[in-house]
Amino acid sequence: MPKRNDDFFKEKKSWSEVKDELLGCYLIPYFNKIFWTGKPILYIDGFSGKGKFEDGKNGSPLIAWECFDHSLLLYQGRKKPTINMKFIDLNHTEELDGNLSEKQKEHSEVISGKFEEKIACLLQIEASKNPNQNVFLYIDPYGVKALDVELLNTLPSMFETVELLINLNTWGFFRMALGKGSDFLKEIEENLDGLDEYESSKTATIEELNTIAGGDYWQEIITRLNNKMIGSVQAEKEFSQKYKLSLNKRYKYVLDMPIRLKTGQLTKYRMVYATNHHDGCVLMADNIAKRADQLVVEIQNHGQMSLDLYSQNVENEIVSQEVIVKKLKNLLEKFQNYARINVLLADFYNEYGVLCDSTKVIEGLRELEKCSYIIVKRTPHLTDTGKVSSFWRETSGKDRKTVELKQKKD
Repeated sequence: MPKRNDDFFKEKKSWSEVKDELLGCYLIPYFNKIFWTGKPILYIDGFSGKGKFEDGKNGSPLIAWECFDHSLLLYQGRKKPTINMKFIDLNHTEELDGNLSEKQKEHSEVISGKFEEKIACLLQIEASKNPNQNVFLYIDPYGVKALDVELLNTLPSMFETVELLINLNTWGFFRMALGKGSDFLKEIEENLDGLDEYESSKTATIEELNTIAGGDYWQEIITRLNNKMIGSVQAEKEFSQKYKLSLNKRYKYVLDMPIRLKTGQLTKYRMVYATNHHDGCVLMADNIAKRADQLVVEIQNHGQMSLDLYSQNVENEIVSQEVIVKKLKNLLEKFQNYARINVLLADFYNEYGVLCDSTKVIEGLRELEKCSYIIVKRTPHLTDTGKVSSFWRETSGKDRKTVELKQKKD
């Protein structure tokens, strides 16, 4: 029987702050973008909880509504955006219902039950009612048993657009997969320590583990781990990379953000994001880069800033501009024709991970333009004062600007 996890809602922990800020800071530009499509939004929070912590801080359902209301104030289109929010939870639906305002309840449905038992039917009903919906699915489970990659991979064919944000707890998966007697079980328990939201799932069949992982690739990783051919750090990285590839079958862009509570500590869990739209990928990459700054300084270093921390990425690595330029050159060789700037940026992040924010990638492109390694085509070509345009960011609407580029061939 799953635990109620009431202790989790007494006080919002620092890593939950980062997790919810990753969600909240992305949802505002997401809603801003989706509003202009004129098509409805279906927002699903698979493990919604109470909506509010006892210390007064908002949980993910109220954060989502705050973001929607904020974006609505900025929206100037003629067609009023429509949204339907679905909140699924097994134990806290009454508390959540009490924390929603009457206005929010008009466009919300609080569903009592297990996510894994409710989600497939819910999605089928919504797709039959209107397949032209834009779906955002937030999955922040207490464990990993609720994850099903095959189900997630069916969604892009069911709806207009689909974006996913998933809390992936690799250690919880390893715990189920290792079996009794493994030398690594004690280490797994230590890695799960402190995660109040984690639900203890100690057993699972091969079929269940394949469903969670989206394939059987994990078996080879566990075998090498048990035989001490690789360590825990390498195993966790390999699993997360293969998990992302399982989503890449139906989502062009898949990013992740590791959450560590102390510098040098093993990753506690990873937030995994998937989309088929390049603009969404770039927005989330910048969001992850900003959250990494908060994670490194406020949590891992208890608010102590040093010069090195300014350049650390989500993996606690310092990435030089030279490295960024080198990777850009490798990526540009794959493009035969002109590429839009956000397509190139999205491909950069999908290929290399969130090494830095998009500003630093554009600095690298600026260097390549100066040395004539690339050709950049900007529209409009000239500014209002007649000077040659030099912008790097695209805009839409009446003052539309576009940037296209390709490698200069000799």
